[in-house]
Amino acid sequence: MLAHDVHPTDRELQRLAATGTVISHCPTSNASLGSGLFPMRRHLDAGVRLALGSDVCAGTGFSLLKEGLQAYFAQQLLAGVGVPLTAAHLLWLATRAGAHGLGLGDEVGDLSVGKAFDAVWVRPAEGSTLAVNLQHAVDEPDAVARVFALGTPGDVAQVWVAGSPLL
Repeated sequence: MLAHDVHPTDRELQRLAATGTVISHCPTSNASLGSGLFPMRRHLDAGVRLALGSDVCAGTGFSLLKEGLQAYFAQQLLAGVGVPLTAAHLLWLATRAGAHGLGLGDEVGDLSVGKAFDAVWVRPAEGSTLAVNLQHAVDEPDAVARVFALGTPGDVAQVWVAGSPLL
């Protein structure tokens, strides 16, 4: 697994795909460094696997909600060549894609029976902007989109890793 890969050549993309390398997309770090916008479409077209990551050396924290929103924004800025990310894409990149990229897809990454219970419970404070928005979500994908758009670490009520609560 490698991070960033903002300026790959076609030859490098071919090599990444051939070796099964996963790129961890860290959009707040790329923005902070001013290093450029991640060419997600080129990676996908070349068959390179992707996940969402957080690089706090130049980024702004560990929140994959924030990284997901920034990934969405970055792709929007790549008019015509960006990937129009949906809430489902962001959820995949923040969960299963990362687990598979780390070789842990059989153990974690989703809530399937037999996998370790790794989960984050997002429960915003009553009356908060996120709470009000969630009350007006039209369906589950809309609710997930609103969580990525408005969720903060302060909205996380509980975290479990391998079934054990951390908070």
